[in-house]
Amino acid sequence: MSDQEPTEWEFETEFATVLEGVPDDQFDRERFVPGVGPLSADVMLVGEAPGGQEVAEGEPFVGQAGKQLDRVLESIGFDRRDCYITNLVKVRPPENRDPYVAEIDAWWPVLEAELERVAPSVLVPMGSFATAEILDTDETITDVHGQPFEHEDRIVVPSFHPAAALYDRSKVDAIESDLAAALEVA
Repeated sequence: MSDQEPTEWEFETEFATVLEGVPDDQFDRERFVPGVGPLSADVMLVGEAPGGQEVAEGEPFVGQAGKQLDRVLESIGFDRRDCYITNLVKVRPPENRDPYVAEIDAWWPVLEAELERVAPSVLVPMGSFATAEILDTDETITDVHGQPFEHEDRIVVPSFHPAAALYDRSKVDAIESDLAAALEVA
Protein backbone atom coordinates (compact mmCIF):
# COMPACT_ATOMS: atom_id res chain seq x y z
CA MET A 1 0.00 0.00 0.00
CA SER A 2 2.84 2.39 0.76
CA ASP A 3 5.91 3.03 -1.35
CA GLN A 4 8.16 4.05 1.51
CA GLU A 5 8.83 2.23 4.75
CA PRO A 6 8.53 4.36 7.89
CA THR A 7 12.20 3.82 8.74
CA GLU A 8 13.52 5.26 5.47
CA TRP A 9 13.33 8.87 6.65
CA GLU A 10 14.08 10.90 9.76
CA PHE A 11 11.38 13.16 11.22
CA GLU A 12 13.82 15.78 12.45
CA THR A 13 15.44 15.97 9.02
CA GLU A 14 12.21 15.93 7.00
CA PHE A 15 10.60 18.60 9.18
CA ALA A 16 13.75 20.49 10.25
CA THR A 17 12.62 23.90 9.06
CA VAL A 18 9.28 23.88 10.87
CA LEU A 19 10.81 22.31 14.00
CA GLU A 20 13.13 25.31 14.25
CA GLY A 21 10.02 27.43 14.85
CA VAL A 22 8.91 25.47 17.93
CA PRO A 23 9.79 27.58 20.99
CA ASP A 24 12.54 26.11 23.13
CA ASP A 25 10.27 26.05 26.18
CA GLN A 26 7.90 23.71 24.27
CA PHE A 27 10.52 21.36 22.81
CA ASP A 28 11.82 18.99 25.47
CA ARG A 29 13.82 16.41 23.52
CA GLU A 30 13.57 13.89 26.38
CA ARG A 31 9.76 13.85 25.99
CA PHE A 32 9.65 14.32 22.20
CA VAL A 33 7.82 11.73 20.07
CA PRO A 34 7.83 12.27 16.30
CA GLY A 35 5.23 11.14 13.80
CA VAL A 36 5.90 7.82 12.06
CA GLY A 37 4.79 6.05 8.94
CA PRO A 38 5.08 6.32 5.21
CA LEU A 39 5.21 9.84 3.84
CA SER A 40 2.85 8.65 1.10
CA ALA A 41 0.19 7.27 3.46
CA ASP A 42 -3.45 7.55 2.44
CA VAL A 43 -4.51 7.69 6.10
CA MET A 44 -3.16 9.93 8.87
CA LEU A 45 -4.13 9.15 12.46
CA VAL A 46 -3.72 12.02 14.92
CA GLY A 47 -3.79 11.65 18.69
CA GLU A 48 -3.60 14.25 21.41
CA ALA A 49 -0.07 13.88 22.81
CA PRO A 50 2.37 11.09 23.61
CA GLY A 51 2.13 9.09 26.82
CA GLY A 52 4.89 7.57 28.89
CA GLN A 53 5.28 4.40 26.81
CA GLU A 54 5.41 6.48 23.63
CA VAL A 55 8.22 8.58 25.09
CA ALA A 56 10.09 5.42 26.13
CA GLU A 57 9.81 3.89 22.66
CA GLY A 58 9.89 7.10 20.61
CA GLU A 59 6.77 6.27 18.61
CA PRO A 60 3.10 7.29 18.88
CA PHE A 61 0.45 4.79 19.93
CA VAL A 62 2.66 1.99 21.24
CA GLY A 63 1.22 1.74 24.77
CA GLN A 64 -2.03 0.01 25.72
CA ALA A 65 -4.07 2.33 23.48
CA GLY A 66 -1.68 1.56 20.63
CA LYS A 67 -2.12 -2.17 21.13
CA GLN A 68 -5.88 -1.61 21.01
CA LEU A 69 -5.44 0.43 17.83
CA ASP A 70 -3.40 -2.38 16.28
CA ARG A 71 -6.10 -4.94 17.13
CA VAL A 72 -8.83 -2.78 15.60
CA LEU A 73 -6.82 -2.08 12.44
CA GLU A 74 -6.03 -5.78 12.07
CA SER A 75 -9.70 -6.69 12.53
CA ILE A 76 -10.61 -4.51 9.52
CA GLY A 77 -7.71 -5.77 7.42
CA PHE A 78 -5.37 -2.82 7.77
CA ASP A 79 -1.80 -2.55 9.03
CA ARG A 80 -0.60 0.38 11.12
CA ARG A 81 2.57 0.47 9.01
CA ASP A 82 0.40 1.74 6.14
CA CYS A 83 -0.78 4.72 8.23
CA TYR A 84 1.04 7.88 9.15
CA ILE A 85 0.59 8.25 12.92
CA THR A 86 1.26 11.43 14.87
CA ASN A 87 -0.03 13.66 17.66
CA LEU A 88 -1.19 17.26 17.93
CA VAL A 89 1.59 17.90 20.44
CA LYS A 90 4.88 16.03 20.01
CA VAL A 91 6.09 16.42 23.61
CA ARG A 92 4.40 14.60 26.49
CA PRO A 93 2.69 17.06 28.84
CA PRO A 94 3.69 16.71 32.50
CA GLU A 95 1.62 14.16 34.46
CA ASN A 96 -0.09 13.15 31.21
CA ARG A 97 -2.45 16.15 31.42
CA ASP A 98 -4.28 17.57 28.41
CA PRO A 99 -2.06 19.90 26.35
CA TYR A 100 -2.39 23.59 27.05
CA VAL A 101 -3.30 26.05 24.30
CA ALA A 102 0.30 27.32 24.19
CA GLU A 103 1.55 23.77 23.60
CA ILE A 104 -0.95 23.16 20.81
CA ASP A 105 -0.13 26.53 19.24
CA ALA A 106 3.60 25.76 19.39
CA TRP A 107 3.21 22.39 17.65
CA TRP A 108 0.36 23.26 15.24
CA PRO A 109 2.72 24.37 12.42
CA VAL A 110 4.46 21.00 12.66
CA LEU A 111 1.16 19.16 12.25
CA GLU A 112 0.34 21.40 9.30
CA ALA A 113 3.71 20.56 7.74
CA GLU A 114 3.04 16.85 8.27
CA LEU A 115 -0.36 17.22 6.59
CA GLU A 116 1.18 19.08 3.67
CA ARG A 117 4.03 16.59 3.24
CA VAL A 118 2.02 13.38 3.66
CA ALA A 119 -1.12 14.74 1.95
CA PRO A 120 -3.34 11.91 3.20
CA SER A 121 -6.66 11.15 1.54
CA VAL A 122 -8.26 11.08 4.97
CA LEU A 123 -7.34 12.53 8.35
CA VAL A 124 -8.52 10.66 11.45
CA PRO A 125 -8.41 12.60 14.71
CA MET A 126 -8.43 10.04 17.53
CA GLY A 127 -10.54 11.13 20.48
CA SER A 128 -12.40 14.21 21.56
CA PHE A 129 -9.37 16.41 22.13
CA ALA A 130 -7.79 15.91 18.69
CA THR A 131 -11.20 16.11 17.03
CA ALA A 132 -12.09 19.40 18.71
CA GLU A 133 -8.77 20.95 17.70
CA ILE A 134 -8.67 19.68 14.12
CA LEU A 135 -12.31 20.40 13.30
CA ASP A 136 -12.41 23.51 15.49
CA THR A 137 -15.66 22.33 17.01
CA ASP A 138 -17.36 22.13 20.37
CA GLU A 139 -19.30 19.03 19.34
CA THR A 140 -18.46 15.91 21.29
CA ILE A 141 -16.73 12.89 19.81
CA THR A 142 -19.92 10.93 20.57
CA ASP A 143 -21.80 13.24 18.21
CA VAL A 144 -19.29 13.24 15.32
CA HIS A 145 -17.36 9.97 15.36
CA GLY A 146 -17.38 7.96 12.15
CA GLN A 147 -18.84 10.81 10.10
CA PRO A 148 -16.87 12.26 7.19
CA PHE A 149 -16.39 16.03 7.23
CA GLU A 150 -14.83 18.23 4.62
CA HIS A 151 -12.59 20.64 6.51
CA GLU A 152 -9.96 22.89 4.95
CA ASP A 153 -10.02 20.85 1.72
CA ARG A 154 -9.51 17.57 3.60
CA ILE A 155 -11.75 14.67 4.44
CA VAL A 156 -11.75 14.24 8.22
CA VAL A 157 -13.33 11.21 9.90
CA PRO A 158 -13.14 11.46 13.69
CA SER A 159 -12.82 8.30 15.76
CA PHE A 160 -13.11 7.46 19.40
CA HIS A 161 -9.65 7.21 20.93
CA PRO A 162 -8.48 3.59 21.21
CA ALA A 163 -7.99 4.10 24.95
CA ALA A 164 -11.77 4.53 25.27
CA ALA A 165 -12.13 0.81 24.53
CA LEU A 166 -9.78 -0.03 27.39
CA TYR A 167 -12.24 1.51 29.83
CA ASP A 168 -15.48 0.79 27.98
CA ARG A 169 -15.45 -2.40 25.90
CA SER A 170 -18.63 -1.28 24.14
CA LYS A 171 -16.45 1.26 22.27
CA VAL A 172 -14.50 -1.49 20.44
CA ASP A 173 -17.17 -1.86 17.75
CA ALA A 174 -17.54 1.92 17.42
CA ILE A 175 -13.79 2.40 16.95
CA GLU A 176 -13.73 -0.41 14.40
CA SER A 177 -16.65 1.20 12.55
CA ASP A 178 -15.04 4.67 12.74
CA LEU A 179 -11.76 3.44 11.27
CA ALA A 180 -13.54 1.32 8.64
CA ALA A 181 -15.46 4.46 7.57
CA ALA A 182 -12.22 6.42 7.34
CA LEU A 183 -10.48 3.71 5.33
CA GLU A 184 -13.44 3.50 2.99
CA VAL A 185 -13.01 7.21 2.22
CA ALA A 186 -9.27 6.72 1.62
